[in-house]
Amino acid sequence: MKKSLKTFFSAAIVIMAIICIGECIVIKANPNALSLYGLYIVFLIVSTVMGSLIITFLVWYFTDKDNNEIRMSRVRIRELEQSISNLEDVANRREEFIASFAHELKTPLTAIIGYADMLRSKEMTPKTRFTAAGYIFSEGKRLEALSLKLMDIIVAGKQGFELKQYEIGYFIRSIAAVTVPSLSADGITLDMRWEPGEIKVEPDLFKTLMINLVDNARKASKKNDTIELFGKSENGGYALYVKDHGRGMKREELSKITEPFYMIDKSRARAQNGAGLGLALCQRIAELHNTALEYDSEPGKGTTVRIFLKEEK
Repeated sequence: MKKSLKTFFSAAIVIMAIICIGECIVIKANPNALSLYGLYIVFLIVSTVMGSLIITFLVWYFTDKDNNEIRMSRVRIRELEQSISNLEDVANRREEFIASFAHELKTPLTAIIGYADMLRSKEMTPKTRFTAAGYIFSEGKRLEALSLKLMDIIVAGKQGFELKQYEIGYFIRSIAAVTVPSLSADGITLDMRWEPGEIKVEPDLFKTLMINLVDNARKASKKNDTIELFGKSENGGYALYVKDHGRGMKREELSKITEPFYMIDKSRARAQNGAGLGLALCQRIAELHNTALEYDSEPGKGTTVRIFLKEEK
């Protein structure tokens, strides 16, 4: 509105100036024109008002048209930026899936390679040989199922998975069977214990979570250390704990460790082929089970991770 008034008065001043100059020229050339002074005043007012209105309208029309085009251009730019952002998000999710899947390949493959090496290089009783072959088969099947479930979580963003009831002793022993070969290779002992109880979980995903926690404890430990894996029946549900006595973490690091690609000790993580994705994936799996990872850590004394599963009523 202010801009239109400014245009109107500016145009009026210019028109009035032009008409006045023209009238002065006419009077100088023909002094008898003074007798038409009243008619001149009417002409001056009407011409100034009408001319100013026409100029104001034309300026407004073309300015508004330009503004609309600018606004439309800005809208198209925002839509293009949003499309680019969506494409980047899809690409990032695919990259995250590939990195997560590559990360999760390691533990089942370590178990498969470890038991296969035992079959190849050691004399074993038929029962032990059958047990080792069974672990190779079960970890191969778990790897197959895990790849599809990871894709559902990371790429498709699915949240719903079928939960099944398991006796806690069976579940902890199955975790130990996969992690013991890599722990033994590093000279680390796994101490298992549990109170009687049952948990309701998605087996492949929750097993992946627990194996990741034990593997992270291994990376934080030294030769001849012991990692504790234990379960306790607690008020309203059942809690699983993974405890190491390794290097521990500072308080400010605890808030970052579940961020994708965050690594506390980057040089050590790379030496162990770490990608910084394990705990981010564990946190995602915990959320699917309506729980979270709880950390208690002190530098030089180790770290304890707790996962509490509420009892369904």
